[in-house]
Amino acid sequence: MSRKHLLMIFLGVLVALAAVGPARARDAAPAPDPATAPGLALPAVAPAATAPGEAAGKDWSLDLDMTWNSKYVWRGIVVTEDPVLQPSINFTYKDLTLNVWANIDTTDVNDYGWQSNEVDFTLDYAFSWKCLNFSVGAVHYMFPQAHVIDTTEVYAGIGVDCLASPKLTVYQDLDESEGTYLLLSFGHSFENVWQPCQGVSMGVDLSASFGWGSRRNNAFYYGSSGSGWADATVGVGLPLAIGDHVTLTPAAHYMWVLDDGVTSSLGRDSAFWAGISLTVSF
Repeated sequence: MSRKHLLMIFLGVLVALAAVGPARARDAAPAPDPATAPGLALPAVAPAATAPGEAAGKDWSLDLDMTWNSKYVWRGIVVTEDPVLQPSINFTYKDLTLNVWANIDTTDVNDYGWQSNEVDFTLDYAFSWKCLNFSVGAVHYMFPQAHVIDTTEVYAGIGVDCLASPKLTVYQDLDESEGTYLLLSFGHSFENVWQPCQGVSMGVDLSASFGWGSRRNNAFYYGSSGSGWADATVGVGLPLAIGDHVTLTPAAHYMWVLDDGVTSSLGRDSAFWAGISLTVSF
């Protein structure tokens, strides 16, 4: 059975679970898109069914996250082969969110051991209309230690409140590649799957995504000669909510490179990585 067939089966299972489990399931809450700064490196983190800010009648919320991943993978590219630490801060006021995310190599595989070789700033505005969810924003990528020029992307996305929560996001680079990257993503979360004790509950997060790059995007990042599908990723996370403010999430992801030209330039056609995230919400 081919990798593409396995990906289709996974996506079918995700949709089927969403269809049969509405009584105890919820759509994944809006969060920083993993295809921007942290690539697909961040494990899925499921917030509490009611955000702390909502429960207290606040207009704002603050999330502090520390993630360990066995690799750093971004849009089909294995940026760091060895384990990494990826801290982030997420501040939301009403519909506006500011996220600051960093990658820290824990080895000298890239000659940046225990240094922050990437810091990304994301500003996002999200709103809804009927069953549609919209988001617009920008991501600024900084590389303080690496010999890479900083760049900025703007993006716009639209999602639908239905089975598997399909969402299409378009990213446009303004500085370096000047290319376009499209991400078609799906996700569904189940809460209270297991409750080992009072105040502690575990959920299940399922996700799948498909990335497409324009000619300029693929030439810059992959050395490919044309536009086309670039990568696909599936993931599963097991968020363990401890009280109202702490979530511990082990997660695993698998990525396929979809284009033979991209595969030949990257030297690999797939990657697996796992990690664990500790999130504290206020």
